[in-house]
Amino acid sequence: MRLIVTSQRDVAGRNIFRVFREEMGFSEAGEFEGMPLLKKGKVAAIATRERQTEAEHLDEHFPGAEYYVFATRHKAVAERKTLTVHVTGNLGREAKVGGSPGTLARAHPSAMKAALLALERERRNLNLEYGVSFEATHHGPTGLEKPVLFVEVGSTEREWRDMRAVRAVARAALEAALCERSYEACVGVGGTHYAPRHTELALQTQYAVGHIIPSYAIPELSARVFEQAVQKSGARFVYLDWKGMKREERARVLALAEELGIPVRRRRQLERRDGDYTPIKADLNLLRAAEKLNSRRMKRVLSSLGVVAERDRSGSLKRLLAKRDVGEEIVSACVDILLARGELCLRGRELVLTYTSFDPEKASRLGLRPGPEYARLRRGESVAVGGRKITPEMVLSRREIRIPIAEPGTLEVLRKTFKYPG
Repeated sequence: MRLIVTSQRDVAGRNIFRVFREEMGFSEAGEFEGMPLLKKGKVAAIATRERQTEAEHLDEHFPGAEYYVFATRHKAVAERKTLTVHVTGNLGREAKVGGSPGTLARAHPSAMKAALLALERERRNLNLEYGVSFEATHHGPTGLEKPVLFVEVGSTEREWRDMRAVRAVARAALEAALCERSYEACVGVGGTHYAPRHTELALQTQYAVGHIIPSYAIPELSARVFEQAVQKSGARFVYLDWKGMKREERARVLALAEELGIPVRRRRQLERRDGDYTPIKADLNLLRAAEKLNSRRMKRVLSSLGVVAERDRSGSLKRLLAKRDVGEEIVSACVDILLARGELCLRGRELVLTYTSFDPEKASRLGLRPGPEYARLRRGESVAVGGRKITPEMVLSRREIRIPIAEPGTLEVLRKTFKYPG
């Protein structure tokens, strides 16, 4: 049995439990702490009276549980809208939110990867304006004998009551509980609390990540805690966010890894090992044009499709690699990014983007100077100069970007999408 755990004390947890009970095919199969115990195949779901960070009592009630998936809220001072996955534990000498100091829970990296992939899929399908990421190891419980992972929605009560996001977490928790695949696991080290490099690794490669030790925890990281992170993750190697660490932090982790006899890897080393990655047939001119217009959205697209981007020394895209053919999906995503800016048409072997934008020269000829008036016009507001009303339309110019398409497969996809004169 795999056990999904929510808390009666948690707004998000109560909403998630309601989704399990009413929408996801669970049936009542008993009672636990005054609430129904739900079952669906080999998965059970409960709502405990305890705070989830303090639910150290579950082993005695569920001795047959293989592992625990906690579906709960995420709270942060930054109040960012986010969907997260992490394993629990206290990396340092304090235990401010449950668990014991210097003690880590057992991780289930493959189930964590399943949850993260499901959250990213739900974010995309439901068009949720939420970030999806791992979090560094933190808080309790730490004393359970079976593996633990948390799947969370945050970071304020507004998000805890957002039923679309709540359903995304419920589905991701269920997928984690149903996980049957086994991936090669690592321990993540370095970077920030939200672990962007380790999140990318899990989304884009065949590897899974267990415990994550952020840069801020390295100065007081003990050899005993580091060994726990490796052993309780079943890790085969340590994955470093090399640029997300100071030199002295890297030196400390490298020394700990050498003492433990576990290899250390960086992303480029892992990519060389992924022999089943193949180049994607997508036109580089199109990719670069879309990335220039909206690099953040382009990065999300590549991440969601499990694509590895190789770049030259200038940072320009050199080629894309993936484990399956996603060329057509990437071309469609590039087209969507361009269409968000203006009108598109295909002229022979050129994709032409036509759009309007603020023209500083027109504004200058009308007597305007750079500053607040420019900003207002860019926002679509009118301004007054010498008693004359200047509207945004008066300072717009029509522009054109021509994108030559050389890759035959990309051209074929575009020809299906756009009418063109032959």
